Amino acid sequence: MAKKIVLSTEVIAANIVAKADYLVKQREDFEQNEYARSNKRLYEILAEVLDMYEQASSSKKLFKESIALLKSKLEADKVRIQTNTLALTLFVRYVFRTDRQRSMNYSRTLQAAIQQGIKATQLAQFIEDCGGVESCKKQFAKSEKVVSKEASIASNMTYVEDTLANAIDNPLATFKVAKDFVANTYDKDYVFVIGKADKQGNIKALGAIPSYSAGMTKWAKQQLALFLSEQKATSEKQAKVKRKDGAITLAKSAVKSKTPTETVGELLAA
Repeated sequence: MAKKIVLSTEVIAANIVAKADYLVKQREDFEQNEYARSNKRLYEILAEVLDMYEQASSSKKLFKESIALLKSKLEADKVRIQTNTLALTLFVRYVFRTDRQRSMNYSRTLQAAIQQGIKATQLAQFIEDCGGVESCKKQFAKSEKVVSKEASIASNMTYVEDTLANAIDNPLATFKVAKDFVANTYDKDYVFVIGKADKQGNIKALGAIPSYSAGMTKWAKQQLALFLSEQKATSEKQAKVKRKDGAITLAKSAVKSKTPTETVGELLAA
């Protein structure tokens, strides 16, 4: 019996990106030659985008590797990708290289399909049955998980700002690096430090990042807001653990949504 060849995550991710490059050419041909005649090919290309997304997201390691490659190639072409961009939207933007609003419309179309359990093989017919992309995207509604996440960030952002402001006068630690590392960041809002932690909470500061990103600052604050919200929820849970209705509410909130919520920043920071 022939030995089964197992491809590495890196090779599979590279294959996914190669397919994305192929779809870019297919999309260009569609827009130049077929656009005026039929939307059928558009729906087929969107289905292939969803197929790529389904394959990449089947493994956390593969997902991260694929996102990193797509993001790197887009940025090399001067296409800016924000950290809060949905991973699904990144696949759309890579293939269509279009304006942000149009990418969002296509992404919402795919999200609407995912919410309703539609697979890539069913997507073209799903969009057709909806009456086209414009009608299909209107079926997308933010999941309870996304709405809850956005509300948690908004409600805790003032606390985050206050916590960070107070920490400037009472830092967890202070250490010195070569001044070249902070030449371009010392007058910014914050400086990013890279470190390594263990399970006990011990952190080894490995160095300062010599550049600044407003997007990463926003993402970091959002993650801190979510963390503080989760801590507050945990405290409330412990205080009300004996209340039956509280337990029921908690169980309901634990139900997972089908809607894709992973952002580029979350995946690459994991």
